[in-house]
Amino acid sequence: MSLLYLTRDEVSRLLPPVPEQLDLVEETYRAVGAGRVELPPKPGIHPRPDSFIHAMPAYLRDDDVAALKWVAGYPGNKERGLPYITGLIVLNDPETGVPAAIMDGAEITAARTAAASGVCIRRFAPEGWSRAAVLGAGEQGRFHAEVLRQLNPEVTIRGWDPHPERIPSLGDNVEEAPGPREAVQAAEVVVTAGPIVENPESPLTADWLEESSLGLPIDFDFYFSADAVESAELFLVDDVGQFEYYRSLGHFQGWPEPAESVGETLARDGAPARVVCCNLGIGALDAAFAARVLARAREHGTGTELPL
Repeated sequence: MSLLYLTRDEVSRLLPPVPEQLDLVEETYRAVGAGRVELPPKPGIHPRPDSFIHAMPAYLRDDDVAALKWVAGYPGNKERGLPYITGLIVLNDPETGVPAAIMDGAEITAARTAAASGVCIRRFAPEGWSRAAVLGAGEQGRFHAEVLRQLNPEVTIRGWDPHPERIPSLGDNVEEAPGPREAVQAAEVVVTAGPIVENPESPLTADWLEESSLGLPIDFDFYFSADAVESAELFLVDDVGQFEYYRSLGHFQGWPEPAESVGETLARDGAPARVVCCNLGIGALDAAFAARVLARAREHGTGTELPL
C-alpha cells in the first residue's frame, strides 16, 4: 500500500479553473442542503489566544468521497513570516478506510472559500452589480478579488487593509480606500477577510451598507456587527449546526438566527435586496475539491508515492 502526497504547488496546478470551482461548490452546497452529506460540526483546539486547529471530516454520498482536513489559523504568523492558514487534507478509500492521499490544504482552503463566496455572488448579489469592497488584503482577499473579476471583468473594487502595502496584491484595478467605511461605501458586494479572533470590535454597522447589497463576512464577526446582520432581509450560513457551535464558543453574540443554509436557499427562486451569507467553511467543500485534485493527479501522474 502507498499514499500519494501532493505539495501546495502541485495542488495549485491541479485545481480546476474558477468557473468549474464555482459549479463544484454549488453542487456540493445543494447536496448538503438536501442531506446527502455526512458533515459533523468541526471540533477544534485553541493552543494560543485567537488561534485554532480544527478537524473537518466529511463524507459525500453522491461521489463516495471520505476526507478530513486538519487546518490551523494563527493570526500572529505574519510577524513570523509564516502563513495565517496552514493544513493538510487526507482522503481515505471509502471501501476499506485505508488512507489514499494526503495533500497540502492551504491552497484548497483559499480557493474553495473564495468559490463559495462566488456562488453566493452569482445567486444573491444585486442584479447588474459592478462595485465591490474587499476588507483585508491577505490570501483570502487576493483569491476573492480574482473571483470578483472572473464574475464581472468590469467590476470596480475598493480595498482596505491595516497594512496598506498589501493592497497592490489584490490586483492592478483595485483602488485603495482611506478606511474600511470608505471602502464599503456604495459597494454592492462586501467581502470582509480579516482574522478570526475572540471578542472583536466589529465596526461594520448597518448604516455602512447599501440598501441593495450582499455581505460576505468570511472572517466570522471580525468586521460585521450584529446590527449589520440584523438589517439583512435574508441571513444565511453554510452550516446552521456549525454556526450554533461557534456561537457557543463566544462568536456571533447578538447575531440573529440564520434563516437556513446556503444550500437549501440555492434550491429556491428569488432573493431580497439585502443579503448576508456567512460561510464558515465546511469540510464538504474541502472533500469535493480534494477529490477533484486527486483525480487529476492520477490522470497526470503528479505527486509522490509514500509507503504506508
